[in-house]
Amino acid sequence: MANLITYHRGIRGLAMATWTAENSYGTLYPITGARGANLQWVVESDELRGDDVVLDRYTTMVSATLSIQEASIDLNVLDMWLGGTLVSNANYYDLKVSDADNVPYIAIVGHIVGSGGVGDLHFLLPKAKLAGNLQLNAAVDSYMIPQADFQGVQEGPINGMLRLRHYNAYHPLALPLATT
Repeated sequence: MANLITYHRGIRGLAMATWTAENSYGTLYPITGARGANLQWVVESDELRGDDVVLDRYTTMVSATLSIQEASIDLNVLDMWLGGTLVSNANYYDLKVSDADNVPYIAIVGHIVGSGGVGDLHFLLPKAKLAGNLQLNAAVDSYMIPQADFQGVQEGPINGMLRLRHYNAYHPLALPLATT
């Protein structure tokens, strides 16, 4: 069996696309200036106790949560996250979001570079939706850093709710995860 131990350091890319059906997505759109991607597996757990000992443990994965930070305000990205209506004219771009809009499902892929340039780790949340507050923090002497939390749900038998793929060499982001 091949050695699957690698060391990874730093997010090198995030991209997303609208989710249309199982293993079917819109055009992949890069997120400019990915600053962070915190991936968490959300589990449900219980234990059976008797005779003063733990007799059994039940654990199942119920979802995956991804918290991301980016370096830019991109109304195309915010439109994918929130839904709404994005319009433009010669003078401005306008994103209007209201309570009547449906927050869409999206797919999110990420690229984490291997230490010393060895290996590439990609992750895929094949079907996710905004699940926490979208934050646009503005402060004196600081860049505005958009942050958002997404919850991945079970998509189906092809991709599940989360996929990790390790490539032996650099590989560009793709949806679905490329197999060659």
